[in-house]
Amino acid sequence: MSARIASPALKSPSVRCPFDATDLANRLAGSPAVWRLVRNRPDLHLWHVGGPTASVVVKVAGGECGALALARESANLRAMPAGNTRPLGAGSDLRPAAPIAWQITPWALGPTTWEAFRLLREGDQQGRGQARTAAIETCQAVGRLHTAGWMHGTLDPHHVVHTTDPGRVRLLSCTWATRAGKRTSAGYDGGLVHLLSPELACAIERSRGNGVLFNRGHEVYTLAAGLWWAATSTWPLVYQDVGFDPSAKSRSHARRIIAGGKVPRADPTAHSWPEFLAPLAAAMTLAPSRRPTAHQLADWLNSIPL
Repeated sequence: MSARIASPALKSPSVRCPFDATDLANRLAGSPAVWRLVRNRPDLHLWHVGGPTASVVVKVAGGECGALALARESANLRAMPAGNTRPLGAGSDLRPAAPIAWQITPWALGPTTWEAFRLLREGDQQGRGQARTAAIETCQAVGRLHTAGWMHGTLDPHHVVHTTDPGRVRLLSCTWATRAGKRTSAGYDGGLVHLLSPELACAIERSRGNGVLFNRGHEVYTLAAGLWWAATSTWPLVYQDVGFDPSAKSRSHARRIIAGGKVPRADPTAHSWPEFLAPLAAAMTLAPSRRPTAHQLADWLNSIPL
């Protein structure tokens, strides 16, 4: 498959799949390689390429911001600890005329954390075991990342895949990953705003786009908030108690509301499995210096009866 064959499916010539990426993906997958477009945005295209040898993901980003972000993610994946995704190939041309970047990684076969919680969200008690296992695996994966001196930066239940290899978890969307003690890259906005801790939201507001000193306590809050969302389909903050409608306001407005620290947290007893939600609520409620580590949160969840 050549770049000329791939490009008709694209809306923008700036993100046509470069020949080097197309050629490498075809060689990795083996012949015949079948390309399936799974994400189609003006500045980003993502393909699943499957063949008799392997299945891979080809990601291509165009435009200054998109290309820089993808190039940064590839650099992060090369530097992050073993056990997570490693690029099988990557490249970029960041000249101002038509910046573009590409990346190839192994296809992660398995449910995301969000998908693993589906039965629980639907009220099926048979889904409790799968959800608890996925939550523990997610916490352990984040804990391993933290122990190695890294943080993900924009963690949410859609960014974690529980692969078919027992206990093997892959963290996706590592564009904003950062080493402990280092400032995030400029432009960092925290990811999904409703999962931000008040202190991180405040730091982002004050940073004016210049990056923040991100720490493990910030990420443990986001980890707990994301698991709450996956379990209940609701945000862990009760916005209506302060007269705020998050669906009618911008993410920057929501971040300012969260940064104020006045929005009450949701009550676990209002949901069908409060025993599971209680440790998550505790992790979010504790002061940043007293929050559990990701590994400790995994232990808390492991002690909950089904």
